[in-house]
Amino acid sequence: MKQWWQSKTPQEHLALILATTAVLILLLYLIIWRPFSLALEKKELLVKSQLTTLNWMQSNLELVKGLRSQQKTSPGNSNEALLTLVDRTASKIQLRQQIQRIKPQGDKAVQLWVEQAPFDTVINWLGQLTQQHGIEIESLNIDRQEKTGLINARLVLQRGGKS
Repeated sequence: MKQWWQSKTPQEHLALILATTAVLILLLYLIIWRPFSLALEKKELLVKSQLTTLNWMQSNLELVKGLRSQQKTSPGNSNEALLTLVDRTASKIQLRQQIQRIKPQGDKAVQLWVEQAPFDTVINWLGQLTQQHGIEIESLNIDRQEKTGLINARLVLQRGGKS
């Protein structure tokens, strides 16, 4: 290798040193800087998305609080089966089509999967169930959809206390 190097002219030495330096800089960029930069961009997009979701949730907070404050202290309690009540009330407000799955959980609870449903309609329906029928929301997970105002939701409703 030493003989090879010594056989080169000073101009070739300079060209080889510059080429080697350029290759090292390119490798540093590709191995260190670019992955770091891409990861940073991805995290920034995630933060923006989470902030948008937070703002959306905060803008609907007053609606949820308003519905909770309207709850009656002694809601009506019918003998109608919970599954039947949920189905009937959802059909009445034309939400039944968005309920993709209903799964009973014993006699006092039911799990629902709601897809592509209007947020306001779901919240009003849940308010009606809690106020007029004494149904409690054990769990509620809401995912915002691309189209404004539409959500997917997974929820567990129960009658009375814990089942």
